[in-house]
Amino acid sequence: MELKEGLLFAERYKLIRQLGRGGFAEVWLAEDDMTSVQVAVKIYAPGTGLDDNGIKIFTEEFKIVFDINYTNLLRPTHFDCWNRMPYLIMPFVKNGSAFKYIAEGNSMPEEECWKLLHDASGGLAYLHEKTPPIIHQDIKPDNILIDDEGRYLITDFGISARVRSTIRGAKAQEQSGGTLAYMGPERFSSNPRPIMASDVWSLGAMMYELMTGLPPFGNHGGMLQKNGADIPIIEGDYSQELKDIVTMCLAKETWDRPSAKKIEEMTYNHIHGITAPLETPAPEPEPVVSSEPEKEEVTMKDTAQPQVPISQPQAPIAQPDPSIKKSKPIQKGSNKNIIIGATAGVVVLIGILVAVFSGDQTTPAPPNSGGEAPRVNYDSIAQVRIQEALDLKEGADTIIQNHPDEYTDASIYNNVEDFYKQALAKLDNALADKDSLDAGVATSALQQQALIKAALVGIYKNLDAGAEYVQEFRTRADAIKPLIEDLLNNQNNETKDNDEEDD
Repeated sequence: MELKEGLLFAERYKLIRQLGRGGFAEVWLAEDDMTSVQVAVKIYAPGTGLDDNGIKIFTEEFKIVFDINYTNLLRPTHFDCWNRMPYLIMPFVKNGSAFKYIAEGNSMPEEECWKLLHDASGGLAYLHEKTPPIIHQDIKPDNILIDDEGRYLITDFGISARVRSTIRGAKAQEQSGGTLAYMGPERFSSNPRPIMASDVWSLGAMMYELMTGLPPFGNHGGMLQKNGADIPIIEGDYSQELKDIVTMCLAKETWDRPSAKKIEEMTYNHIHGITAPLETPAPEPEPVVSSEPEKEEVTMKDTAQPQVPISQPQAPIAQPDPSIKKSKPIQKGSNKNIIIGATAGVVVLIGILVAVFSGDQTTPAPPNSGGEAPRVNYDSIAQVRIQEALDLKEGADTIIQNHPDEYTDASIYNNVEDFYKQALAKLDNALADKDSLDAGVATSALQQQALIKAALVGIYKNLDAGAEYVQEFRTRADAIKPLIEDLLNNQNNETKDNDEEDD
């Protein structure tokens, strides 16, 4: 059935005019014959319709959409199927989409860029935090609508790859060429599975186009970037802060891109004038004569305790000396004090000269010091290394989170493995003086070590399983197999030693 103006679609919605058209659907402005309210009708597989299996798949997939309720998502109000064409009823947003800036040949003002980035990243963060995560897969200016309050709303979410494939098959056509401009480089790999980081790349490509008038890599999208093309410089009168965020979104490697949640946080802080909290330096103490030698204190970055800067002696540079008080009138008796002080200084000087000319070159130990060297704080040093290992592990975990089912290529395995190996090296360093450590610190390091070793074993198993399909996986799996065997042997030996100690 051909969709045209005046048609009473689903025997209720009178089609007024077409608002948009893509490879999967058409969007029409319509009047609800029952309520006389104008609505937007999104009709999938227009004209051709779907078979029974396609309708079943579509219906199952769209169940997840109707528990969505977030400010920056345009939530459908009704779902149904008519003449084998699934359709959604949504509120009509008369201000149109962000595409109007491109259609009118205008660059989006900086203030609006920050608002769009904030609203769109907030909507994506909400979708990505669902269980399982909802990947939009088609972030572009046409799918960002503008409501009456000037908020930006994401539409067309919840369309999975399975649904897209079903509709494509029904329409006997390939992927829409226009969408390629917003597809990241990982979408052109041997396993082009969309992930959360793919939505972030699309967000960056959309912002680049709204700021410059063209997508960063033309209509070829991340395909050019995958083959070595650099991210083009963002021209225009925009702040470096805004350009930096957009450029980070377009990073070639998925793990180098910020999450949608992080982008929402950065843009919120900018919009509200919030700067990242800076460490307030401790006030300089007044000089105190001490017989004790200075000891350098090493502190750690610990999630359970507030971070304390590492204290280091600093020479005052062009700073007023806090020991200098405001001048006071000379009081009676002050001349006497000056004379006494001068006399004491002369006595000390005479003592030094006598020591020098008598040939005594021995430097005496500071009084009350006992001649002891400063004690090395092994616990603090170990805690710093443990925290560094945790940071590296978090980097690896972020990569895995962006690829929840399987990695797209062997290079991702390599990066995860490198993060884990660096973390293990940090922990080995922390445990180098194990006997000098507090029991709690040593236990923490050993626990983290066991977790990371187990993760490395898991990587090997994944590589081994994937080697059947990707030869590079086989090569990498064979390369790290000795490492995994060493880890397993060490674990077995540690278990054996513990059992003997128990006996």
